Amino acid sequence: MRNALIRIIGWRATVLHGDPCVYDRFNWFRIQLQSPKMRTLDAGCGSGAFAIYAAVKGNETVGISFNPDETLKARERANILGISNINFVADDLRNLSQISSHLGEFDQIICFETIEHIMNDDQLIQDLCALLKPGGRLLLTSPYLRHHRLLGERLSEYEDGGHVRWGYTHEQMHSIFQKHQLDVVTYDYVSGVISQTLTNLMRFLSRIDYKVSWVLTFPLRILQLLDKPLTEVMGYPYLCIAVVGVKKSDE
Repeated sequence: MRNALIRIIGWRATVLHGDPCVYDRFNWFRIQLQSPKMRTLDAGCGSGAFAIYAAVKGNETVGISFNPDETLKARERANILGISNINFVADDLRNLSQISSHLGEFDQIICFETIEHIMNDDQLIQDLCALLKPGGRLLLTSPYLRHHRLLGERLSEYEDGGHVRWGYTHEQMHSIFQKHQLDVVTYDYVSGVISQTLTNLMRFLSRIDYKVSWVLTFPLRILQLLDKPLTEVMGYPYLCIAVVGVKKSDE
């Protein structure tokens, strides 16, 4: 079904395959993404939805995922869409310093819902910053420290694919960015009460069948139009923080 949708409606299907919170991040990302003719890295790209969008917008794009199966899926989707200005690499972000010479420099880097999976978050930001050109931008999202836990969300003591911390505040992320010569120019929140409720419903129904959960919850996504105002009125904690950091020049 997934590749069939890609053939029918194109790159948009790669975004719609995800849960409602993925769509929220995409809406934030498409506003922040600079294009065209930028060199863009998607660090922790998964099955490639955001990397593919960056390539569609004219960026020379590289996506990195530690999961070989996800990398193959991303390559297959790019091939179906006929996108040539993109390359997917199966590697571990903890090895960035070792592969940086092969990757080169980037005008912008995407790192969405990844840093919370890595113990040495400080090292990750340092390595990503080293790949940025002066004036380059790091677009990052992570769980908000005070968010309500989603169904099935857990903490892991080891880097086994689960979250190793609940998240961050804007102040905490600002501190890490500043340490590595990144000026934070944008602070946002992403995914409010409606998106989280729909995602929890989708996760619950996925215990039966993922395709069924997607089909049953997809029509309800129209309610996401009310997500921000309802979240603000209720004072409900957002799921994620989103920040943009600009690398300081060497001058």
